[in-house]
Amino acid sequence: MDNPTLTPSNLIHRLSPNVRRAWNHRVDTMKLAPRIIFDYELLYMEKGELTIRVENDTFVAVPGDILLFKPGVEHEFIDSRGECWMPHIHFDVLYYEDFEQVPINFKNRSECTEAELAWLRPDILGQAFGFPNVLRIGNHAEVHKTLMQIIHAYERRDADYPLIQKALVLRILYLLQKGLRANNNAHLVMHQRAMELAVTYIMEHYNETVPLKTLSKLACLSVFHFSRIFKQTFDLTPHQFQIRYRMEKAKELMIFHRLSLSTIAEKVGYSNIYSFSKAFKQVEGMSPRQFMRSHSNSS
Repeated sequence: MDNPTLTPSNLIHRLSPNVRRAWNHRVDTMKLAPRIIFDYELLYMEKGELTIRVENDTFVAVPGDILLFKPGVEHEFIDSRGECWMPHIHFDVLYYEDFEQVPINFKNRSECTEAELAWLRPDILGQAFGFPNVLRIGNHAEVHKTLMQIIHAYERRDADYPLIQKALVLRILYLLQKGLRANNNAHLVMHQRAMELAVTYIMEHYNETVPLKTLSKLACLSVFHFSRIFKQTFDLTPHQFQIRYRMEKAKELMIFHRLSLSTIAEKVGYSNIYSFSKAFKQVEGMSPRQFMRSHSNSS
């Protein structure tokens, strides 16, 4: 993780999860001696309580908690209370050639050989994405449902399993990120419906001038607060969102319809080709004519 290019934005394009093991684990009592693992383990506390130590932190996991044990981080299950239901998976987040060779480890670091320690994966989810060891998020039930789907698929491992397990792990990572974001931005959750109304309005009126005042009124917010919350939600200003959507519509017209550039410009809300071409190049990195040439055989 010393490579400065390993940022969340470009790592997302490299994610290729593989589930090593999946269990719907249910026991009367649970203890686990100190150990490290070489990959990730994601555990959902469905029933019971577990007293867990992760390095120097000790805490009690209760139903609804999601535990993410990371590569090379020592942890142990000190004690349990009540019957423990703990569906969990071991997985890699990137593709590794030695995926099949890496075992589930039950030794601490000092007991591992150099060859075994070479199996340690970089902690991408912790260091690049900021995922903590314990996740207490409002959408934990969705995570549990998806986790059980992975376990169901793993137990059967039919011909489609390699694809579905990747899709489901990616969904879990999305749900975790969404849940953490909601925890850190409660005001965004509060205004989620308002933002959806505003963005739908922009998409339905993309070829018109859409004043901020109209959008803020629709969201029942002041212009200042609407603009701030919109930017935090979509990482774009309302104007930038509209331009991006206009360019998507323009590309659709260029690929699938035989129209002049002036007609396309007018259809997506520009009074002249110059303004349209300037906006298109800013968003797409090429002129509309270059785009049309590069997609001349698409339809």
